[in-house]
Amino acid sequence: MDNTSEAKRKKMMRRKRAVLKRTHRRINVAFIIVFVLLLALGIRIFMINYTHGEEYSQAVLNHQTYTSTTIPYMRGNITASDGTVLAYSEKVYNLILDVKSVTSEDGKYLDSTINALVKCFGLDKDNVKKIINDNPTSQYQKLLKELTSNEIAEFNELKSDKSNNINGVWFEESYVRKYPFSTLACDIIGFASNVNGGELGLESQYDDELTGTDGVTYSYVDEDLNAVETTKAAVNGNNIVTTIDYIFSLYIEKHIIAYNEEKPSKNTAVIVMNPKNGEILGMASYPQFDLNNPRSLSEIYTDEELAAMSDTEKTNALYKLWTNFCVSESYEPGSTFKPFTVAAGLEEGVVHDGDTYECKGFEMVGPDKIKCHSYSTTGSHGVLTLSEALENSCNPYMINIAIKLGNVRFAQYEKLFGFGARTGIDLPGETTGITYTEDNMTTIDAACNSFGQTINVNMIQMISAYCSIINDGKYYMPHIVKRIESANGEVVKDNSAILVKQTVTASTSKYLRKYLENTVSKGTAHRAAIDGYSIAGKTGTAQKGNRDDLKWIISFIGHAPADDPKFAIYVVLDEPDGTTGTSGTTYDELYLARDIMEELLPYMNIYKDTDAPYVDPGSMPDESGVTDIPASTLSQDNNN
Repeated sequence: MDNTSEAKRKKMMRRKRAVLKRTHRRINVAFIIVFVLLLALGIRIFMINYTHGEEYSQAVLNHQTYTSTTIPYMRGNITASDGTVLAYSEKVYNLILDVKSVTSEDGKYLDSTINALVKCFGLDKDNVKKIINDNPTSQYQKLLKELTSNEIAEFNELKSDKSNNINGVWFEESYVRKYPFSTLACDIIGFASNVNGGELGLESQYDDELTGTDGVTYSYVDEDLNAVETTKAAVNGNNIVTTIDYIFSLYIEKHIIAYNEEKPSKNTAVIVMNPKNGEILGMASYPQFDLNNPRSLSEIYTDEELAAMSDTEKTNALYKLWTNFCVSESYEPGSTFKPFTVAAGLEEGVVHDGDTYECKGFEMVGPDKIKCHSYSTTGSHGVLTLSEALENSCNPYMINIAIKLGNVRFAQYEKLFGFGARTGIDLPGETTGITYTEDNMTTIDAACNSFGQTINVNMIQMISAYCSIINDGKYYMPHIVKRIESANGEVVKDNSAILVKQTVTASTSKYLRKYLENTVSKGTAHRAAIDGYSIAGKTGTAQKGNRDDLKWIISFIGHAPADDPKFAIYVVLDEPDGTTGTSGTTYDELYLARDIMEELLPYMNIYKDTDAPYVDPGSMPDESGVTDIPASTLSQDNNN
């Protein structure tokens, strides 16, 4: 290689190195510029986030899609013992308009959606447009509520066809309480609302069991634009299986209604109970109310009467209508109390089967003369056995037993039979009634109590105590719920019979069953007799409150068959129309009890057990007349 060529090569190498040096310099400058810019941008972002971070974070969240839909629970059913559904919850649908969605995409869906709403639900088009204009950003406008599945079917069919351009309308699920038999067992079942839950009867007493828990569905789009949905299922309420026999209830209420159509009363009430386990087989009172429309008074009052009533008067009228007379009202029972006096006397040995006593038509208690109901008719009953005392409903014999027992023991037996205390029945609002204690009972109190005056009881107390004295003294707690089941049918709680106490011995109970059978077959309760059946029981007549008002309660308490009770029945007529103060004058309580029993006996497969012919009532004694009670004993309030 010559010197000239070498020189050229070296020159080219120097040029290349110069070019590379300039290139590196430019790259370094560019890197520095980019670095400075990125640093400045980072500092700016930091400052923005530091000063406005929460504001921008909220803006981001506001642009994310998030929905939360409640899944309502279904309230538990209430059924009769045979499975007949007495109360249930029906699924319904609320029509919801999402205005924001309807008006989206430049109003693409607006007219077609409004037209579909008008067509399917009869909504006013102008009114729907006004709702949309007044609430442009709303996503929840309730247009209709409690629609059935049939009522929404047409709209759903239209909406399913995408070409109809229907958007922004959905149906919110809900439940409404239904009572398929309207008035049947209304006092027992009570009613419930979506707002207040159970408000009366079993709906109130077992509200916690019947109430379930709402579920919820969460649906949203997260920061990575992923759709996320989470569902928590609803838990339905438990079902309540009652001891109530559906057919019993039909029979009872049919006859109660028929009776009041002919002869109205302030209250007519009936309880049927199983003496061997405390189950309430039937319970009803009149007037009734419609469980599906419980706040209506139109069946009780005329339009003119309602128009004249103040709001307070209407409220009081509703509470009166809703009151379950069988557990929430107390009253003087009258002569239906006498079996307890006899039972106490037998237990304590102050009187024995076959003992006799002469009724003079009255009994002196200190300075007070208490008359027998026979005083105004035959003058006196004459000499009576213990059984005949019940058969003829003799007051002096009862007074004599009470005096022999003494005030303390008599008060103790009243307590033992459960008077003056709640029975524990699983219904709300039970009253305690009024009775005396060992410390405050006087001789005149015991004397009047012995035939059922100046003592206040409620119906469930009376029939529970009565069941004990006809069932070998075994007192079972009255109850109206047999068991509680989960929504899928599993038994949550079994309400088995609870034996609370022994009130009398089996021997005393046997005597009482016979005496009470005699009272029907040949005594004051003879009009309750049913040909071929051994029926037992006792009538009662009590004058209410102020004796000058001449208001009465008449009643019958009894059972069948007489010596092996399959059921006990208690009928109370409060101020029946036309009552003159004697069950022997109208016999209404006996006829009503007999009419009901005539249907219950064959339904329960109870066979005829006696050949004794039915005796003409005209030849039998009646419980008639009014007992004169000393004014000193009339200070108690019957309404407690």
